[in-house]
Amino acid sequence: MKRWFKRFVVPVTLLASSVLLLVGCQTGASNQAKQQEITVWSFTDEAGYAIEKFEEKYPDIKVNFVNIPGNFYLTKLKSALQTSSKAPDVFMIENANIRELIDVPYLENLSAAPYNANELIKEQYPFVQANEQDSEGNVRAIGYQGTPGGIYYRRDLAKEYLGTDDPEKVSAQIDTWEKIFAIGEKVQEQSGNKVHALANWNGIANSYGGIPWVKDGKLVIDPTYMKVLDLVREARERRVLGEYEDGSAGYAASMQKGEVMFYPAATWGLQFTFKANAPDTEGLWGLAHGPSSFSSGGTYIAMYNKSDQKDAAWKFIEFYNFNHEFLTGLAKEQDYFTSNMVVNDQLADSLTSAYLGGQKHFEFFSEAAKQVPVYERTKYDGIISNDIYRNLLQLYLNGDIQTKEEVVKRIKRDVRLRFPELEVE
Repeated sequence: MKRWFKRFVVPVTLLASSVLLLVGCQTGASNQAKQQEITVWSFTDEAGYAIEKFEEKYPDIKVNFVNIPGNFYLTKLKSALQTSSKAPDVFMIENANIRELIDVPYLENLSAAPYNANELIKEQYPFVQANEQDSEGNVRAIGYQGTPGGIYYRRDLAKEYLGTDDPEKVSAQIDTWEKIFAIGEKVQEQSGNKVHALANWNGIANSYGGIPWVKDGKLVIDPTYMKVLDLVREARERRVLGEYEDGSAGYAASMQKGEVMFYPAATWGLQFTFKANAPDTEGLWGLAHGPSSFSSGGTYIAMYNKSDQKDAAWKFIEFYNFNHEFLTGLAKEQDYFTSNMVVNDQLADSLTSAYLGGQKHFEFFSEAAKQVPVYERTKYDGIISNDIYRNLLQLYLNGDIQTKEEVVKRIKRDVRLRFPELEVE
């Protein structure tokens, strides 16, 4: 009897193990089959933190992230969307290109059900919302980055030349360009040409970015662009500019060495410009309001309308823009100013930056963001501003073009050649 029992028990045990192993394999296969995958494209790697947190919240969704840096991103993106060849489910669009792509037929309509994004974007700043909608008012891309600007300043230089490094008192002393230019003349002379008020003329021009160039199919040259021509030439003549090219070694060194007092820049400048170029200067910086309210840069996120993973893609977009818990973590851990004014306002009173001398930078930017002008931009604006106007501005500044009237003629000529469909007087 005992021998029979032993012979019987072994096969049953093996059978049970086999059944459990089979069930386990089937369950594992089932879990893998249930896991969705989405592909996300971007021109930067900043989405890494968001993807990590998203996959923690949605373990059944895997994000395949593709970073395509450089000038090839837009070309590759357009080609992939047009041909449907390995097109991403979700993709990022830089602010400079958003109006160029917002009306193309490959972006999912996020105003429609089940997304209903028009209700969600009410949490965002008006200047961000203005770029999220196509020409018919449908949301096609959502901006997750808040980019109001301010003037970053060296506290040590402010104490030496202005008598204070208090942000409110500094703001009162630099609320016009005339005041900034006068300070520039003073510090240039007293420092023996070693310290300047501004790094270059881009800081002036960027303070007025975003004004549309086209209305109802017609070129419209806003008087502000002519004002900027006067300002940059005056800044050069009064020796206010350090003449450092953005992104150059000299530009980075000027931050580290304290050779420039004021740097007009957006929120992202804190992480990607100042901390990156001058990591050893923590506590030596402050934020002040300048002569104008402005926004610079920004990143938008859209969905491919032929994606077969729209549910998962929307979860990612919604998470990145409207999940308050995630956005709070992003702000605190990454020093990232979001486009969500509800979250930013909640953090404004408590969040400080050691790099900025303990200043409440979210409070500063939350206030600044609500003052940014709201423009109805067009697909032409980025090219006209960057490829035409700024090139002519440099020629005007260098004296290769003598008058503003000639600049206007050249703008009109170049716009006619580049965009023959536009009406140009």
